[in-house]
Amino acid sequence: MPLLRDSFELIRVINLPDRKDRYGEMTQQLADLGMSFEPGKVELYVATRPTETAGFNSLGERGCFTSHLEILRDARDRGVESVLVLEDDVEVLPRDVEEIGRVAAGVAGRQWGFVYLGHKIVGTGVSDGGLVVCDEPLQTTHCYAVHRDALGQVVDYLESCLKRPPGDPVGGPMPVDGALSMFRAAHPEVVTLIAQPVLAGQRSSRSDITYRSFETIPGIKQAMGFARVVRRKLQGRG
Repeated sequence: MPLLRDSFELIRVINLPDRKDRYGEMTQQLADLGMSFEPGKVELYVATRPTETAGFNSLGERGCFTSHLEILRDARDRGVESVLVLEDDVEVLPRDVEEIGRVAAGVAGRQWGFVYLGHKIVGTGVSDGGLVVCDEPLQTTHCYAVHRDALGQVVDYLESCLKRPPGDPVGGPMPVDGALSMFRAAHPEVVTLIAQPVLAGQRSSRSDITYRSFETIPGIKQAMGFARVVRRKLQGRG
């Protein structure tokens, strides 16, 4: 049986030190998936709470953005082939443990920049069938991977968001899932694969970030617009 850990060179788990409840649950979740914390393979990322919002809507939103950026930057600098990012509320149900390993193994031999094993999607045109190509905006970042070929561009874009004002049409401070959706919309050449059906959900627990409805998240609505424009241009070429 293929294991989730076999498909990605590095796995990072985001956890705030004061969320010991989630750390314990995540340790058990990793065990259920056939892995444990291991230097160089499955590593804990100790998140910190910022003291200023710096243009973000909340301290939690900024902290989440920073955590993902720092993990991706570190993976780029280490030159890993791929990094799987797990937030500490990720949940793979027992019935899906074997399936998520099998589906993740499908990345072998395929071109990809992102893989989302957990997500919320808006739009149409995506059907069930393991790993399928998706160009729609995606919400949540609790279980996704980035390939080395895309890491440099993604890190550069996220860093540039921190230098622009909130609401900037190219992307400023915003939830990290909105920023990744905007990046993907602007770079259709970076292939995104998503698991259909979704194989990784989120446990019910106190949230450190409060989400609004899907299309009101900064970046998501803009990404939807970008995606529509890009699709029209590509269809025009055909």
